[in-house]
Amino acid sequence: MTVITTAFTKAAELRARALGLPEHPVVVIGHPIANKSSEYIRDQARGSVQKIVDGLTSATGGGRNG
Repeated sequence: MTVITTAFTKAAELRARALGLPEHPVVVIGHPIANKSSEYIRDQARGSVQKIVDGLTSATGGGRNG
């Protein structure tokens, strides 16, 4: 499972393919987050929990999640 921001989606896709893992589960959140408040980041994390759980527990690894 990989959690990334939108700025890194293409790089993550290329890396997963290069490693032979094209269906590696990825959850994508908004970019940038460096200058965001702790509350904003906490909300992003809470909003992604189910996607992360699904990616970790599905038979196929969850594929791409956005």
